[in-house]
Amino acid sequence: MNDPWEPDYIDEELAKAIGHPVRALILAEANDRVMSPSQFAKRHDLDLSAVSYHFRELEKYGCLEEVATVAVRGANQHFFKATRGALFDGKVWEQLPETVRNRWSGKTMTHLLEAISEAMLEETFDERKDRALAWNKQILDEQGWQKIVEIFREATYNTIKEAEAAAMRVKAGEAEPMLASWAFLFFKSPFDEPNKKAEENGLA
Repeated sequence: MNDPWEPDYIDEELAKAIGHPVRALILAEANDRVMSPSQFAKRHDLDLSAVSYHFRELEKYGCLEEVATVAVRGANQHFFKATRGALFDGKVWEQLPETVRNRWSGKTMTHLLEAISEAMLEETFDERKDRALAWNKQILDEQGWQKIVEIFREATYNTIKEAEAAAMRVKAGEAEPMLASWAFLFFKSPFDEPNKKAEENGLA
């Protein structure tokens, strides 16, 4: 099966922008904080000139924007923030440090839960009878895991493509706008129940 996500990004422009692991890491962190190339270089023990180049590339592709210039120790530091989020997957996701992956997952989950809460409070969640909601825990092997990963990647890719087509129809005045939220979740679950672990550790 050909992977429709090759080379692991949602669109061609973003693929070019974060085609280097350092730029992927910059974009991930810039979605969490305003920062300068100097701060990023220091935090990751990287060459400042190389880091500055990657910041400029991300700015060129519209992924970063400069929000402030501050004089620090006699030199101007340029501070940037992300102008777009990114859906990391595949090789790029694997290359991000675990701390960044954890932070990105937490941020994504927080936004998802906020969207769900808003829809429940405004009573739009069950407004349509054809809404989707399903989950389960299943025993898998490695082959099953990889197959389901492919299914989710393709489904995500197709969902985004159809959403883009719908936005174009709305923009052209061919259809009425509708705000919708979507999500795909697939993750490894622990075999031990949390309360059992707590008992074993003398915490319950």
